[in-house]
Amino acid sequence: MLHVHNVTHNPKPHSHVSESPTKKRKANDGQATVLDGSHDVNTGNTNDGGFLHISGQRDDAPSGPSRDENSTSQLNRMEQIMMRMEEKLATVSTLESRLESISQSTKEHIDKTLKYNEMLIRNQNWEYPAPVYTVNELADAGFNDAEAEHIYQTSQLLQTNTEALRRGNFPQSNDITGNGDRGPGISLGIDGIFDDDTVDELSPHWREFAAALKDFKPAFDVLPGDSKTCIAFKGVHLNQELTQLVKDALVNIPFKILSFQHSCYFHGDMSAIAAMIDSNKYLQNLDIYRILEMDRDDITTLCSAIHHHPSLVDVSITGCFSSRLGNEMLRSLLRTDELKLEKLSMPENALLGIGTDINVCTQLADFLSTNPRLKELDLQNNGLDGSDAVMIANALRSNTTLRKLYISANDVRAVGDEALRRALCDEASLNSVADSNHSCCIETDNFSGNNDEDREINRAEKIYGLLSSRNKTMSNVQDFGDIDVKLLPNILESVQKYSNYGDEDIVKASSIVYEIMRCWDKVSHLYIVQSER
Repeated sequence: MLHVHNVTHNPKPHSHVSESPTKKRKANDGQATVLDGSHDVNTGNTNDGGFLHISGQRDDAPSGPSRDENSTSQLNRMEQIMMRMEEKLATVSTLESRLESISQSTKEHIDKTLKYNEMLIRNQNWEYPAPVYTVNELADAGFNDAEAEHIYQTSQLLQTNTEALRRGNFPQSNDITGNGDRGPGISLGIDGIFDDDTVDELSPHWREFAAALKDFKPAFDVLPGDSKTCIAFKGVHLNQELTQLVKDALVNIPFKILSFQHSCYFHGDMSAIAAMIDSNKYLQNLDIYRILEMDRDDITTLCSAIHHHPSLVDVSITGCFSSRLGNEMLRSLLRTDELKLEKLSMPENALLGIGTDINVCTQLADFLSTNPRLKELDLQNNGLDGSDAVMIANALRSNTTLRKLYISANDVRAVGDEALRRALCDEASLNSVADSNHSCCIETDNFSGNNDEDREINRAEKIYGLLSSRNKTMSNVQDFGDIDVKLLPNILESVQKYSNYGDEDIVKASSIVYEIMRCWDKVSHLYIVQSER
């Protein structure tokens, strides 16, 4: 039965009543006025909330929940649309960020290229201004034959390098240092040390070279990032004024390798070399070869520069000490716990040896036993004795980072060689073989060990080598009772791998397996424990 409020009924059935001005409604009831349930009445309201379509419904029909369901469905659709819009906005934001990054990188590259081109344009009409005199002209000026030849050759070398720099080119592009580091660079190799008059005669050429080097910095910015740029001074002798000039030219020039070789001491000023190191955050390799007899102040200055440098990982100091100050150099380098070096070469420096402070070797051994970042250590020709070698060998038992140790041309004798051998392969038992150092390749006068840098290959070869040698006397099984069960898979793998090499001296796998099966009662516990695991 349809209930209608505020409706006046006409006594005539089935008749229509049209709306009149006197028709009454409840204020704001939102319902249409009808006569009966046989006809539909529309309020005419276009608002979804006020539109009511009535078609013979009962008052108690469940119209409310369906409307709520529609509203909920619309809200869910709106939420999904909003979420998709947010995802698209996030994607757009990410793309904009990437484009901005690419744009910034491109802008930087363009700026660097423009600066390099500006340098080339600036120098396109440049001509070398300093005169290069012939040997005869120099002889006429009062220089002897050796001096005249030296001035002529050096002035030509400086002119060639300066002109290359002014054209935007690196003068050399090969192994400048002789250590296998190939890349673009500058190499000034000059033989002989002469008096001040000779040095003064060359000063105009050094000034031109220094000025060109200062102006050359944009060339570094257009090189590939992995280029090993190098500058090497070999046998260069400068007075104090020229030392300062070259130092100022090299400050902030991003060479990755600095090399000072053969009596090159820049007026004996280690602070000049330290300033070049400190100002160059890109420096990776420092090579100092027989430049001078350093004193304690030089050691302090150089070690401070090395310790505080962010990217220096390779330091080579060769033949710079003939006294026990070499020990102080090594001690100073190892004093910090934060040494970042991966390669340290100190050959021919009178390190350690008989009669020296034993604390130096102890400090070195303690340093190695802590697994520092150091991967390569060169101690050749330093007078190390057997006790030094024993200390180093003991440190290598707990070291897994050092990859190369050069210790030849020392007096380590048989006791030192034996200690180093045992550190690499202690054949007392299979356990001790497995626990030896398999990472470090050692070169001495009498043997080389761990020739392969792959730790697992070295370990497997040593395990099989001991199994093979003991198989000849059927003595393997007597050692199996003390084997760590976790070692068993390595034993089986090494037998399978290395018994098939075809060498006549290699014991075949079948022979070792036969030995194990023959004494099964002594080894079966290993297989039982392994199966239980």
